[in-house]
Amino acid sequence: MFSNICATLKLVVFNLNLTMVPMSRFENISHLPISEQEKHNQELSATLSDLIKKAKHNQSTQEKFYQLELYFLQSTSLLTLFSRLLTDLCTKLELELVELKLVDNNQKTQQLVADIYGQLEFENLEYFASDEPVRQLYDNPIEIKLSQDSELIGELFSFSNRKVYSVAMLPLMRENTIIGSIHLGSHNKQRFVPGLATSFLEHLGSIIAICIENAITQEQFKLLSLVDLLTRTKNRRYFIQSLTKEIARTSRSCAPISCLFLDLDHFKQVNDTHGHLTGDRALQSVATTIMPLLRKSDVLARFGGEEFTIMLPETSKNAAMEIAERIRKEVSEISIVDDHDNPFKVSVSIGASTWQPSKDDNLTFEQAQNYLISQADKGVYMAKESGRNCVRFVE
Repeated sequence: MFSNICATLKLVVFNLNLTMVPMSRFENISHLPISEQEKHNQELSATLSDLIKKAKHNQSTQEKFYQLELYFLQSTSLLTLFSRLLTDLCTKLELELVELKLVDNNQKTQQLVADIYGQLEFENLEYFASDEPVRQLYDNPIEIKLSQDSELIGELFSFSNRKVYSVAMLPLMRENTIIGSIHLGSHNKQRFVPGLATSFLEHLGSIIAICIENAITQEQFKLLSLVDLLTRTKNRRYFIQSLTKEIARTSRSCAPISCLFLDLDHFKQVNDTHGHLTGDRALQSVATTIMPLLRKSDVLARFGGEEFTIMLPETSKNAAMEIAERIRKEVSEISIVDDHDNPFKVSVSIGASTWQPSKDDNLTFEQAQNYLISQADKGVYMAKESGRNCVRFVE
């Protein structure tokens, strides 16, 4: 029996890679009196029981981290990944706060996110133009840092007044390049203390870094299919997809939805007189002027050439006309300079339409979509015929 216990103990120690008292302490004790042998056997059984508990705990922790890694790896977008890291991670690891700092040279990631999702509302997400501020958080070499330093914790989680007493700082590395840092804050002072085994946390940091890099790459491909790269507005495909979804939602809420069509006046003349590069700048200026005039729920898209479309959810005819008139006025005040420093102005003709579902409305989603677009398009032609630089609504 004793030899079986020793063999089992050796196996557990090997599997856990734990340090314990030498096995010689428990072997070759046959020369001891029976009472002493029983005492040693009891000590051995207690040690074995403790190691088995630790093994089960390690196995449970490993499974928990495995499921967490899988959760992050299954993120289908950068927005989903950010949400899981900055919100869900607190619940899954029973943390008080989580903070993510990303190195974003030339603001490429921020622009990417803005182009696809607009402004994200994560107070615990911060970007840096270089890796220096992130490097300064760590010693040399850069590796996981566990701390109970209240001053450091206060600097890390300055965005919140919730109490954090210990923190794990995980550097996010890709090919020896630091791309960010994620900080796990706990209300438990003993949760993250120096000397704690960090193998799981190191692996988690590696997985998070990989997920962020992969998500950014995927979003870059997505950007090519959804955004007009010249004006940074959405493209025609995105607009149609969004309009279809909004009409489906509107049909349930019975709220009005409006559509604007904008066409730059005499744009061919702009290209012929000032050159196509100046024409591109004119399109960019128009888009940049319109964006601040819209809500987050509105969708501005370049429909093609010098045409733009705007979807206005939950917007009545009168409200749509007010928005259209404001856009027309702002665009007419833009001053554009060509390559020879010659300033010139542009104007737009705008068509508007509105659809509001009712009990007697038999239009399908596709028909409602076609109605909004075609009526707004007719409005543009009416505006052109009325002398341009004006707004026309078509019932």
